Amino acid sequence: MLDATLYRRLLRQARPYWPHVAGVFALGLLASPIALLTPVPLKIVLDSVLGAHPLPPLLRALVPAAAGSNALALAIGLLLAVTVLGQLQSLATSLLRTYIGERLVLDFRSLLVQQVQRLSLSYHDARGTADSVYRIQYDAPAIQNILVDGAIPFVSATLTVVTMWLVTARLDRPLAWVALAISPPLFFLSRLYRPRMRRQSREVKKLESSALAVVQETLGALRVVKAFGQEARETGRFVHRSRAGVTARIRLAVLEGGYGLLIGLVMALGMAAVLLIGVGHVRAGTLTPGELWMVLSYVGQLYEPLKMMSRKAAGLQGYLASAERAFGLLDEQPDVPERAHVRPVTRARGAIEFRGVSFAYGPDRPVLQDVSFAIEPGTRLGVVGATGAGKTTLISLLTRFYDPTAGQILLDGVDLRDYKLDDLRRQFAVVLQETVLFSASIAENIAYAAPGASREQIVAAAHAANAHEFIARLPRGYDTQVGERGAQLSGGQRQRIALARAFLKDSPVLILDEPTSAVDADTEAKILGAMRHLMRGRTVLLISHRPSTLERCQALLVLESGRVVTDTMPSVASAQSPVAPGGSAVGERRSNLKSHPAVRAWCELHPHAEPVSITPLRVRKRKSNVYRLEGVGQAGSGVIAKRCRAAVAQVERIVYEDILAHLTIPSLRYYGFVDEPGAASGWLFMEEASGPDYSNLLPEHRARAGRWLASLHAAAAGAAAGGRLPDGGPGRYLERVRTLRETVRSHLDNPVLVPEDVAFLEGLLARLDDLAAHWHVVEDVCHGVPPTLVHGDFNGRNIRLRSVREDATITVFDWEDAGWGVAAVDLAQQLTVSSGQLSANPDIPSYWSAVREHWPDLSSEACWRLAYCGTVFRTLSAMSWIADDLANDWAHASLRDMRLYAAELDGALERLGWAPPPSPVQRQASAT
Repeated sequence: MLDATLYRRLLRQARPYWPHVAGVFALGLLASPIALLTPVPLKIVLDSVLGAHPLPPLLRALVPAAAGSNALALAIGLLLAVTVLGQLQSLATSLLRTYIGERLVLDFRSLLVQQVQRLSLSYHDARGTADSVYRIQYDAPAIQNILVDGAIPFVSATLTVVTMWLVTARLDRPLAWVALAISPPLFFLSRLYRPRMRRQSREVKKLESSALAVVQETLGALRVVKAFGQEARETGRFVHRSRAGVTARIRLAVLEGGYGLLIGLVMALGMAAVLLIGVGHVRAGTLTPGELWMVLSYVGQLYEPLKMMSRKAAGLQGYLASAERAFGLLDEQPDVPERAHVRPVTRARGAIEFRGVSFAYGPDRPVLQDVSFAIEPGTRLGVVGATGAGKTTLISLLTRFYDPTAGQILLDGVDLRDYKLDDLRRQFAVVLQETVLFSASIAENIAYAAPGASREQIVAAAHAANAHEFIARLPRGYDTQVGERGAQLSGGQRQRIALARAFLKDSPVLILDEPTSAVDADTEAKILGAMRHLMRGRTVLLISHRPSTLERCQALLVLESGRVVTDTMPSVASAQSPVAPGGSAVGERRSNLKSHPAVRAWCELHPHAEPVSITPLRVRKRKSNVYRLEGVGQAGSGVIAKRCRAAVAQVERIVYEDILAHLTIPSLRYYGFVDEPGAASGWLFMEEASGPDYSNLLPEHRARAGRWLASLHAAAAGAAAGGRLPDGGPGRYLERVRTLRETVRSHLDNPVLVPEDVAFLEGLLARLDDLAAHWHVVEDVCHGVPPTLVHGDFNGRNIRLRSVREDATITVFDWEDAGWGVAAVDLAQQLTVSSGQLSANPDIPSYWSAVREHWPDLSSEACWRLAYCGTVFRTLSAMSWIADDLANDWAHASLRDMRLYAAELDGALERLGWAPPPSPVQRQASAT
C-alpha cells in the first residue's frame, strides 16, 4: 500500500477527532514562543547583570537600566514564569494527546472486531484466529503512534524548526544557513533507510503473530497437551517460532541503530560548524558572548526537532507496517455477501428445501454433491451418516456460514441469499456437539440468545431444559461464573445450558448437532426430555448416531460421501397420485390402518375422512390412551383420539358438547364420541392442541391464564348442564383428605421407611386431622362465590399458547378432572417452589380485573383467599395420586414429592391464617 494512500486512510479514520487535533496543534504553537523565551533569563544574567550591556528594549521599561539587582530579579522571575508556562503547556498537550490516542485506538479496534465477525468462516479456517487477534490487539494501536505520537509532533517540530531558524537568522544569518545545511543529508539518509526498515517491520509482525498462534493453540488444547505429556514439545515449538522473531527484531534494531548513529553524526558536524564560525564572529565583535549563547541554544533547539523528525520517520515504519496489516484485515471481503435488495423476515414457517446443492471447501475438497430434499414446517428430520459424510456442513450451509458452490437452499420457498442475513440467522436456534459457553455467569450465557430477557424468562428457559435443578444447587445459582468455555461445568450441564439458550431464542427452526454424543445415559435421558419439549411446534434437523435420540424423528436423511443415499421423507407427488407402483402393498397398509380401534371409531363418525397414518402419543395401563390421526382434521391437520373409561368420557363429553360448545371462549374443536363395543370405555376426538408451551414462571403467560379463566368461570356459571358434572368444590377435596389419611396410615409400617420418613408421615397425618376437623374454615372462604365449571387439573402440561384474532390467549385440554363448584382449584398458586407442574399460577390481579364485571361482590382479597384454598385442594389431590406408592419398595421417591406438596399445603394454610398443629410424639421404629 502506498504511503499516500495509507496516510489518507488514517486521516479519514481520525476525522471525528480533528477538532481535538487542532487543539493539540494550538498547544504545539505555544511551544515555540516558550522555547524562544527559555534562554532569555540566562542572556540577561550574562550581558546585563555580570556584563555592562543594556537590557533588551522590551524589558527596559520594566527595570531601570542602572539597577543590576532589579535585572537579576527580573531574570529569576522570567525563568520561573517560562518554566511554569512550559509545564502547563506540556501537561495540557499530554492529556489531550492521550485522550485522542486512546479513542482512536478504541474506535479502530471496534471496526476490526466488527470486521472479523463479519468475515466468513472460511477466512478464519484458512488464517486462524491468532492472526486476527494480533492485528486487533497489537497492530491497531499503530493509529495512535502514527497520528498522535508521529504526525502531530512532526508538524509541531516543523513549526519549531522554522521559528528557530528565523530567530537565529535575525541574530546571525550566515550561522543560520550553516545550521540548516545538514537538512539534505538527513533527507537522503531517511530515504535510504525507510524502505528497509518497513520490510523488516513487516517480517517482525508476521513472526510475532506466528508465535502467538502457538500459545493460543496450546492453551486451547491444554487438556490434550497434558494428557499426552507434550508440554516440553509445545514449549519448543514456541521457542522455535519466537527465536526467528528475536533474530528479526535484532536485525531491525541494527538498522535503527545505524540510522540513529548517522543522524547523530550529521547533527554533531552541523553543531561543530556553527560553533567554529560563531567563535570567529565573537572575536570579530559581530556577536556578544550572550548572543553566541543564544545562537547555540537556538541551534540546539533547531536540531532537536530535526533529529526527532528524522528518527520519527524511521520509527514510524514499524507502525506503518502495523497499519497496513490492520487495513488489510478491513479490506477482506466475506465469502457470504449480502445482496443489494434483500427481503426482511420476522418469523419463518420453517419449510426447508435443498435443490441440487453441492459444496467444497477447496478445489480438491468436495464435501456435498447434488443434495436434494424438502421438509414441511414442523417436521423433525434426523440426519445420519459416517464421520466426514457432510452432516455438519449441511447445517453450516443452512445457516449461511457458507454458500453452496452449486444449487439452491430455500426457506419458505425463498433462496437464503435473498434474505437479510441477520434476519435469516434469527430463524435458527443451534445446539452444537461441542457446546460453546462464554466466560460469564450462567444467566448471561442463557440470555445470550435474547440479551434483554428478564430473570423470570431465563429461569423458565432453564426449567424447560431440565437445567434449573442443578443450577439451583450451585452456591451462587444463576450468577455462577462458568469459566472459560464453561470449564467449571460438566459436559451434560453445558449441554443443558445450551438447550436453555435455544429455548429462550424461540426460533422456528431448531438445529441439534450430536447433542448427546458425550454424555452418560442418565444425563442423556434428561437432555432428551428437554429436547422433546424444545422440538414441539418447530422444524427440527437432528444430527445423531444414537437411536434413542432419533426415535422421535418423523423422517430420516442418510448421507454417505456427501450424497443422499436414503431419504424417508414422504413424497408429495406420490401422496397425491391415485395409482402408484406397489399398489397392492399400499392397499394392504390401508387395510391394516383401518384395523386399529382408534381408526375404526373415527370412521364411524366420519366414514369419508380416513387418516393417512396414526401415531401413539400416550399408551399407559392406568391412564387414557392417546393417539394422533394424521390428515383428517381441519385443513389436513391432525386429530387427537383419546380412549378413556366411560365415567371419564362422560365428564369430558358434558364439557365439550353441553358447555364449551355454547361459550365464545377459545377452546379446541370437538369432533365427537364413539362407544367401544363390549368395553366400559369409548373414544373422544378433538383438535390437536398446538402452539408454544406455557410457563408458569412468565408473567405474560400467567396473565393470559388469569384472563382466560375469568372468561370461562363467568360465562359458564349459568350453564344448565353443570349440575350433571361431579362436585368440584370443597366437598370433593374433603373426601380426598379422608382417603389420603387412610392410605397413609395403612402404609406406615412399610419396612423400607426409615424413622425420619415415619416422623414426616405422622406429622402429615396430624396436619390432615386438624384440617378435617376445621374444614368449615375452607368452606367459609368458598361461601358466596357462584358455582361454575372448573377444570380441576389446570397446570402447564394441559395448556398451550394461542392467538385468536390478534388476541393473545391460551388453549386448555384434558378435562378429566372437571367439576361443578367454586373456582378455587383453578386459581391455585405455587407458594414455596416457584417452578413445577402443581398449578399454572394464573395471575390473580388479571383474573380479578376481568371477572369483577360479572361478579362485582367478589373482592381482590377474596380472590387471593380462593387461590390459597385452591392450593390446598391441588396439594391434597397430588398427594392422593401418589399415596398408594408408599406401599412399594420405591416409597422414597414418592416421599420426596410428598414433602414438596406438604410444604405447599402448609404455605397455603398459613396464608389462610391456619395455626400449625403441635408436632406428634414420635414412636419408636423397629429396625428391619
